Amino acid sequence: MMRVVTEGDAREPRTREPGDLVTGLHHIRIPVTDPWVSRDWYIATLGMVPVLDEEDEDGVVGVVLRHPEGFVIGLHRDPERAASLKGFAVVGLTLDDHNHLRQLCTRLDERRIDHSPPEKGHIGWYVNVPDPDGILIRFHTGTAPAAEEA
Repeated sequence: MMRVVTEGDAREPRTREPGDLVTGLHHIRIPVTDPWVSRDWYIATLGMVPVLDEEDEDGVVGVVLRHPEGFVIGLHRDPERAASLKGFAVVGLTLDDHNHLRQLCTRLDERRIDHSPPEKGHIGWYVNVPDPDGILIRFHTGTAPAAEEA
């Protein structure tokens, strides 16, 4: 295919904006009181796989976990920040539909993992699941609620 260069094209190539350079999400970093306790919870609740443990002279200061879908969560010892985020939804994960949300609740109940009931939000249904520090992991449906789900 042939391209005709106009006067405007003869200038230097367009500078890419910072957002144009982003290719994906590298990781999510969450403050926790006890990295080992949180590590076990994230493994049991989200099916995360341990990748890295970071230690100093006082013990474990952080752990890195990877989900089978590829996203990474870093859990870092910082009790004060963890306390300040209690009740705040830091992470939002996508589920396909309302049926998967119900299945999630059933599995969480079977494992005795605390969670909210499904709630209707602005862009679909969601369930909040507090981690050991009370920081919320929010599971969202990927679609808006249908009339029969209301």
